[in-house]
Amino acid sequence: MRITARVLLSLNRPGVLALAAIIGVLGLSPTGIAQTDQPGQTAAKVDIPADTAIESLFADFLHYARMGRFAVADAYAQALLDRPDLDPVKVLEVADKDRESLATLLILIKNSSIGENAARVLDLIQEGERQKRQSSDRIQNNIRMLAGDPQQEYIAQRRLAESGEYAIPPMVAVLLDPSESDVSLRVINALPNMGKAAVNPLVMALSVENNDVRLNLIRALGAIGYPQAIPYLRKLENAAMSEQVKTDARLAIESIESISGRTFPGTPADLFFWLAQRYYNDDDAVRADPRLDEANVWYWDREVQGLERIVVPRRLYGQIMSMRCCQEALRFQPDHERAIALWLAANIRRENRLGLNIESGDPEEQGEVDPTRPDVFPRALYFTQAAGPRYAHRVLGRAVGGNDSVVALGAIEALRITAGEASMIGTEDLKQPLVEALQFPDLVVRTRAALALGAALPKSQFTGSAWVVHVLANAIGLTGREQVVVVNADESQLNRIAGALRDGDRDVISDTEFFRAFERTRGEFQALTGFFIATNVKEPGVPQALQRLRDEFIFRKTPVVLLTKPEHTVLVEELTHFDPYVEPVDASADSDAIEAAFDRVRDRTGHIRIDADLALSLALQATETLRRIAVDGRTVFDVAVAEPALIGALASTEERLQTLSASVLALLPTPTAQRAIAHIALDKGNPDSLRIAAFSSMAESARNHGHLLEDAQIATLVDIAHEDPDLTIRTAASQALGALNLQTGKASEIIRSYHGG
Repeated sequence: MRITARVLLSLNRPGVLALAAIIGVLGLSPTGIAQTDQPGQTAAKVDIPADTAIESLFADFLHYARMGRFAVADAYAQALLDRPDLDPVKVLEVADKDRESLATLLILIKNSSIGENAARVLDLIQEGERQKRQSSDRIQNNIRMLAGDPQQEYIAQRRLAESGEYAIPPMVAVLLDPSESDVSLRVINALPNMGKAAVNPLVMALSVENNDVRLNLIRALGAIGYPQAIPYLRKLENAAMSEQVKTDARLAIESIESISGRTFPGTPADLFFWLAQRYYNDDDAVRADPRLDEANVWYWDREVQGLERIVVPRRLYGQIMSMRCCQEALRFQPDHERAIALWLAANIRRENRLGLNIESGDPEEQGEVDPTRPDVFPRALYFTQAAGPRYAHRVLGRAVGGNDSVVALGAIEALRITAGEASMIGTEDLKQPLVEALQFPDLVVRTRAALALGAALPKSQFTGSAWVVHVLANAIGLTGREQVVVVNADESQLNRIAGALRDGDRDVISDTEFFRAFERTRGEFQALTGFFIATNVKEPGVPQALQRLRDEFIFRKTPVVLLTKPEHTVLVEELTHFDPYVEPVDASADSDAIEAAFDRVRDRTGHIRIDADLALSLALQATETLRRIAVDGRTVFDVAVAEPALIGALASTEERLQTLSASVLALLPTPTAQRAIAHIALDKGNPDSLRIAAFSSMAESARNHGHLLEDAQIATLVDIAHEDPDLTIRTAASQALGALNLQTGKASEIIRSYHGG
């Protein structure tokens, strides 16, 4: 696994404080290790013999790093990494001899110029740990060692526990092999000491046919004491098993409850649903090891009577396990609605993490492969739409409650496809999440919800109906450009940071005062992408400014980069602890560091990024939906609210959006709407195709609402219809002129101008 500053900053607060203490012990600066290299010194000047031992290379690397001589340290790190005989397990053993080695590496990754090689060394150590844990030869040797003297048995038990889940398959195999009777009893004694990592393969091995082995596994799970085993034990209580199995399962549950200090009542379906939720939420107690990139999903092979594992990316693990537990719940209670909805939600999230578009049901779309699914497995949208609106509402409710943009979008798309007005809108609690999504902190989710509600063309008022057109109007102005705000009381730093952000092709509002910048943001930006605020800001201070920002739902999850000053360390620690969408970076840092901080916090929000293509797609869909509403004329929505946005869209560089906006304005009975269309049609600088479409919309407006143009516009229109050299333009203008039904002699004038022999 690659350890980066992102991983470091995801450490819990006690972990960060512990690192700070280690930094102090090592004599290093928490804001950047003091570098003592002489100017111009480079790694190339360090002469390291090719036969230097791995242990010496590692020790010298850390020694010079702690001294702040980074060029020298980096040379030793590179020499270590370049060794052709480099063995990760050997590096792990060397690192274990230095109690502070891992802490030093973590500090170097975050605070030094040699972070890249420090991360590679840490990767190497972790690879050594992985290899050591998984070594089948080592595991088999330790199982054999269990049969030795008490000291050997103790050492073997400790080493097997270090191997964790990887040791369980061969240990179970020993129990199933009659020829292994000399070591079977020792394996039985070792199983209760295997720890949390052993629980997942053990609960799958409960499907073993050998009843005596099953009893030993049940007792081991009871002794290990982790609650995620309880649903599987309760399952045995309710299965066609011997009375001894049921009794032992009940005793194991009581043991786990005693160890954990709480009871776990409920049916097997309820308990599997409880466990599914913990996996879905990546609960600390059940999540995969965060230090590793991969995790194991265990299966019991009934044919060979043995455990097998499928290796999956760690980011998929929780969702795969959640889906598995939901399926177990449904085996006991097929109508368990919450389990069905949770399976659907986990499947949407799983598919997104495979790199697939969760709003698409295209079976041909390619993404990363989930090895736990069959080769032919339908898309997430297939399942959600097939389940029907009732379950899509439940999925959306879970997403809205958890501020989960991805799951929300998958649920809204299923509702859009399957739900009519009656099943989409109503007073029932089940149907409220779609309306609540209009105030979701992710703009794309808000827009998708408004599109779905607008397309339903509801005729009855509902709570939140007034929000729909407002959200659609906002979407019309999207451009795909990032919009950020910078607030810093230090004007020189303000200008430097704002300038760097503008260089990234962004729209930037910068100010020395928070409230002034905030008011401009609300008036000028459609989609705030990020807020950069320095800790030196006063009146209000940073805590009050953040609270004001979070008080408005559209900014609830806006990424905030704290531009920190050295004297504000405690304040920064508190703010980042209580707000997960805040990321600190030194205010004097260069643009690369600031961009990296911005990327880290944006990733945590889970917001859908709006590029130019998505912005145009949303704008076109919003405009089309507004036209459908206006044409219907009987919905609860007032399209007039969107008139300023529609007029603004006429200045777009996208002709499709200009044309569509003009067609909506043609349905509005206001002089401003008709005159805005005329402005586009009469401007000879516009493309002919746009002008022709605008003349058509002008004619539609005139037919619907009569003559609302200014006199100067009428005069220009008559001139174009009378004498424009392009007959196509002249014909389009004549259509609009005729629709205006002017009470003048212009018709006669036009006819008389064409005299013939």
